[in-house]
Order: sequence, then C-alpha cells, then structure tokens
Amino acid sequence: MPDTPSTEPVEEAATPAVQRPIRRLGHSILVAIQVVAFCIVLISVNYLSCARHSRIDLTERQDFTLSDFTSKLLKGTSVQDRKEPIRIIAVIRRGSPHYSRMRNLLDEYNRLGGDSVELEFVDPARQTDRTLEIAQIYGQPYIEDMIIVDGRSAEAESAAAPKTDGETSATDETDQGKTAEAAKDATGDQADLQQLSAHVRTVYVKQLYLEELDQFRNRFIAAWQDEDVITSSFIGAIEGRPRKIYFAADKSNLEASDGEPAWKVLASLLWQQNIQMVPVRLTDIQSIPKDAEGLALIAPQYDLSERELKMVTEYWDRPRSSLFITLDPSVELSNLRIFLRNYGITPRNDRVISVENKQTLSSVRAVFTRGAEINLDLGGKSTVFDGTSNSLEVRENDDQLMNKRIRPIALVQAADGWWGETRYKEENPVFNPEEDHTAPLYLAAAILRGQATSDDTAQLVSKMVVISNTDFLASKNTRPEQADFVKSSINWLVGREDLIGIGPRKLHRHKITLLDSHNTFISRLLLIFLPGAVILTSLIVWNVRRA
Repeated sequence: MPDTPSTEPVEEAATPAVQRPIRRLGHSILVAIQVVAFCIVLISVNYLSCARHSRIDLTERQDFTLSDFTSKLLKGTSVQDRKEPIRIIAVIRRGSPHYSRMRNLLDEYNRLGGDSVELEFVDPARQTDRTLEIAQIYGQPYIEDMIIVDGRSAEAESAAAPKTDGETSATDETDQGKTAEAAKDATGDQADLQQLSAHVRTVYVKQLYLEELDQFRNRFIAAWQDEDVITSSFIGAIEGRPRKIYFAADKSNLEASDGEPAWKVLASLLWQQNIQMVPVRLTDIQSIPKDAEGLALIAPQYDLSERELKMVTEYWDRPRSSLFITLDPSVELSNLRIFLRNYGITPRNDRVISVENKQTLSSVRAVFTRGAEINLDLGGKSTVFDGTSNSLEVRENDDQLMNKRIRPIALVQAADGWWGETRYKEENPVFNPEEDHTAPLYLAAAILRGQATSDDTAQLVSKMVVISNTDFLASKNTRPEQADFVKSSINWLVGREDLIGIGPRKLHRHKITLLDSHNTFISRLLLIFLPGAVILTSLIVWNVRRA
C-alpha cells in the first residue's frame, strides 16, 4: 500500500531575529536640533514681544487708549521733528495708589512718541538724590506727587539758571497744572506764568482727577481727566508762551444768569490748547494787535459801529487772520450781517424748530457735515444744540465768490424734520413752504479767503468760523462732540491742522448705592449660602465615590 502524505503540520526551523543597531548619534542630533529650534523660537518671540509689542484695550469705551487728538500730537511734526526729545519726569511714590495708572498712561505717551519722548520715573522715598537734583534744576521742591514735562531745547536748557528754594517756580499752582481753573478766569492774568522757562510744565497728580463727597462726607474720585491735562501740558511745553486770541469784551455780556458765561467756557477750552483769550475793548484800541492769532466775537449784544467794522475789516484783510464768531439769534446785528454776507454767509431772521406731539422744539438735532477739514473725525456724527438757533445761508458754489478766492464751507446741518420758522414769535408755528426756510439748514459754517491749494500761499490764507448758536457754550454740560468741534475749529484757525481730531474723554467712576437690606442679603450670600453650597456639593461627591 503506497505511503500517503502526512497531514500533520511540519514545524519550520526557527530563524533567529536580526536586531538593528541603535543609532544613538542620529537621535542625539535630532534632539539637539529640536533644542536649538526651541531656543531660537523662544528668543524670537521674546524679542518681537519687546521690540514690536502691541497693547489691546479690551474695555468697552477704550478707557486705557489715548485719544485720536493725543496720538496725532505725539506722531505729528511738532514732536517727531524735534532735535531734542521731550522729557517726562514723574516724581511719584511707588506706594501711591495712583502709581500704576500713571505708569500705564505715561508709558503710552512714551510708546507713541518713540525716540522723541523720554520718560523717567523717580521715587522720592528711594531716590532722594535725584529728587533734590530735580528740585534744583526746575526750582520745584517735592511736596507731593507731580509730573514735569520739559520741552526745552538744548540752548534754552543750558541758558536756564537753577533757582533756589526761595524763588518762585516756573510752574506753581497758577501754571498749566491748574488748566481748568486758570482758564475760567482768562482775563489776562496768565501773561507771566513761567519764570524758569516757557517750555516747562508741572502737573500735580491731584489735579488729574475730580473728587466728590459721598453721603458720609468722604471724598472719592468721581472722574479722571489725566490725559486731558497732560496733553495740554505737552502742547504748552512744545510751543512755550501761549498764543493770543483777542475777545471783544465790550460787545458781549460778561456775566450769565445761569452758570458760567459762554466766553469763560470758551476760554477754558482754548487754554487747554495753550491759547490765551485776552479780553479787549474795541472802543479803546485803534487796531487789532499784531500778535493776535485771532479775534473772537462771542454772542455780541451790540452791533459794530462803522469805526469798529472798519477795524475788523482791516484785520480780516491781513494775511493769516482768523475770526471766530458765535451769534445770539435774539439780537439783530445789521452791520455784522452785511460783513458776513459779503463773504458768503448770511444769518437769517428765523428760528430752527420742529414740532413733535404738538410741542415746539428748539434744541436742534444736527449732524456734522462730511468733507470739511474741521470735521475730519466728526463728519457724520450727530449732536444737539441747546437753546435757540437761526439758520445760515451758505453760498458754497457761488461763482462770484470763487473768482475772489472766497470759499464758504458748511460745517453743521440740521437733521431732517427741522425748518427755519420766520414767524417764530407766534404761538403754535406751522411750516409754511412759501415763507419758511427748508433744508438744508446750516448752523455753522467756515470761510476760506485766499489760495489754500498752493503750498506757497497756504500760510497766507485767512479763515473764519461762524456759529449761529451760543447757548451750547453757556451750558454747564457742553457736549463732548461740541467741545471737540470748537477745539478743532480753533486749531484750524490758528494753523494747527495736525491737531484736528477727537479729544480725550473723562473717565467717570460710577458709584453704586446699596440699601441696608441689599447689603445684608449680599453678606449672607457670600458668608453663608455660597460656602454651604460648596460644602454640600463636596459631601455629595464624596458619598458617590465612596459608594
């Protein structure tokens, strides 16, 4: 019988596995490359974060970001084209509750100013020698925390002799540090503010915030105005002696029945721009002084006489002259009206009103026009002009005016739904298209006289701003956008176009008042209920895990 093949599996001979040699050199090289790459990345990230870092303000109102006005100032030619940097010396105790805020704020000035701004923090408790040196250089002994802004050139710094303690400092409490209070007086007493140097400003930290009293007569910080005051000090340190705008005091009411008069509010706004408003009587002078940066007519209550009109016209015919005029609609000024009409702006005998729910409204809702240089950042934004306003006829495209190189520009326009009522003395006014003035209704306008498009003649152009309302200045609470509009108008008039923009805002601190019952509930919630809930949750978790 033939042999049959066996079906049992035959085990193959086991072959020993070949072990690969460990390449330790390759792993070492790979690890070394990774370590080197990690170090390069770490160094690069640190370098970029230090050299090209950027800050992000996550607050809703951008409370820790410098305003557009301050940014333009620090990045403008007046700061960046200086041969010597502007020095900021902050003599502030490190233990001060305001140290952190001042540090962050002044660091932003230093960052935006770049090499043109130098920042130094001095702790008077630890750096006594440096504090005494600063007192000797600036004649400003340390009494309380302060910030010194030094905008002197090298020649002026070397020529300035150190003062002794007995001498009056260049920037005491009557100086720029008291910006708001000094501006409220604005009667010419600010002529000799700086004795050490016109380019040095000192601000005390206590002047950077506003205080109020609570129900227990305790003081607390209600609002911060630090950026506003420091930026004002920057402008003063750069320019030195304040510029002068003369104010026709004999044509306006110097007192107001309610609150501050409009001219004092305007003087406060101008002083923040290092501009001094000097009252002058037109009847006592033969011509507008040659050092005038401008002439202001604030709500004139009396018309210009022929002699005064001739004086104003002669000033307006000068190169680089400027006029700032706010009107009182209730006063008829025939000569001034003719003067303005010759240059393309005619105040109308009406009142800008609207009727809602059978109620006549006179506080005009208006919009800043687009395209005008003054409204560079305000264009399209809305506001409300309190009080009474009349409309202005603005001949923007008049061929006769263009041939004379006169260009009127509309600045503020009333919103839809408003009209110029000519029979404003009657009750229950109703719009009459045959008598009343329809849109567009302008509340403010500007005038350019000269060839502003040529670089050779741009510095010789005369400018004028006319506003048909003054009550918005006389109010205690001038709206921020209106304050920016006035500041931009003034900077435009005096030839500081690079400072046109939206200014700093006050940072308000809102205090929440809690009743005793609310306070008791919050105390129980924090001391009893929340800890009890945590303990109960812990017991439940422990019991579940134990089971």
